Amino acid sequence: MKSYVYLDVLFFVNLIVNYVMLLATGKMTGKPLKTNRAVFASCLGGLYSVCALTLPLQPFFGFPARVVFGLFMVALSYPEVRGFSFVALAGSFYLCSALVAGTAMALYMWGKPGLPRYSVIGQEYSGAQWWTLALALVVVSSSGFLWRALNFSGIRRVPLMQVEITFDGHCIPVTGMVDTGNDLRDPVSGLPVIIVDWDSLKGIMPHEVSHFFLSAWDLVTARLTESPVGKRLRLIPYTNVSGNRGILPGFKPDALYLTGKHGRLRKDAVIGVSGKRLSPQGLYQALLHPELVNL
Repeated sequence: MKSYVYLDVLFFVNLIVNYVMLLATGKMTGKPLKTNRAVFASCLGGLYSVCALTLPLQPFFGFPARVVFGLFMVALSYPEVRGFSFVALAGSFYLCSALVAGTAMALYMWGKPGLPRYSVIGQEYSGAQWWTLALALVVVSSSGFLWRALNFSGIRRVPLMQVEITFDGHCIPVTGMVDTGNDLRDPVSGLPVIIVDWDSLKGIMPHEVSHFFLSAWDLVTARLTESPVGKRLRLIPYTNVSGNRGILPGFKPDALYLTGKHGRLRKDAVIGVSGKRLSPQGLYQALLHPELVNL
């Protein structure tokens, strides 16, 4: 008995499957999904599946190529995720992919002897029933919400939040870790301080104030008079865990937003700038004051 594969059905089925997996990936890792980009990535995934069935270009559609294309879809849907966080995101995506395929196969084989035969061109094609795939999508969608509900994302061992910093008309997103030992406050306004590494901020800061944050104190006076930003700079005294005292340079942003389990909220705080990376693995770029966060 011959089986037929309709290319339009194949495209839309893969589009839906890809989008659900990308959505579940975001739920599992707590990363906000860019809906428009995810839809576009899912469309490309559907087109890739159609091309794999119709074009005799095996090197472009083999297992390694599919893995690379999956990474491309994740990067396209979550453009702001970098470093170790991206590795965790990609791992969650492939976990969702395996869960969909495994659930659909298990449902299809339930009560049937032997294994079905699959191929692309020139051999018998035995596909799963539509209801098995639909149920598999329900399972993977529920797993993302269940993962978050049970707080399995706590495997990361640190509470992370998305932070948006607006300054001089520019906005940058960073990932912040809630640091319960951070009790820094601006001595002028009394506002809590969020510490952010310089590498994440230098793209929005005027060049003439970079010496302020990099502690080239002999150049600070002359350079600050050249920039209107100088009036918004801060010097924050601190004492580290060793008891040594120091001064942390900082600034007052135009706006600051935190995104967590309670949604996206505007906060008032001063940004303290660290010359060193706060997380060598790139897991986070900011240390949040606990007063700003409702855990």
